[in-house]
Amino acid sequence: MTTTETNPTATASDTWTDELAALKARHPHVREPILAALNLLLAEPNITDNDAKARAAMRGVRITAASINGARNLLAKRETAVPAQAAPATERPARPRRELAPEPAVDAESLIKQVVGKLQAQGNAEAERLRDAMRKAMAVLAGAIGEA
Repeated sequence: MTTTETNPTATASDTWTDELAALKARHPHVREPILAALNLLLAEPNITDNDAKARAAMRGVRITAASINGARNLLAKRETAVPAQAAPATERPARPRRELAPEPAVDAESLIKQVVGKLQAQGNAEAERLRDAMRKAMAVLAGAIGEA
């Protein structure tokens, strides 16, 4: 009896480029060697590193152990990702918006007068403090001249 040996990569090579293109579309920011390793891991999850390197080399892609580890990380994230759930069938009706009381009209003139009044009061207080300091200084000087 004659057995014909089938090349396992011959049938996979037909879809290799399609699967690789699909992976590139799904993961646009991932390097090609990692995607090639991911493609191999999806086809054969228990493939050894050396076999994966050899199969990728047959397809013209050089992968390393780091590429395979990156692909395994992607595969693990892919398997643990929770699929987006559809919106619940019964949605609560939207609450009506709470009416806000209109703000009272702002009188610009009165605000300006208030600010000017505060500044004048502060200026007057500072001037009075300086006058008091001058009186004390004059008293000290007068006392020094009177003693001398």
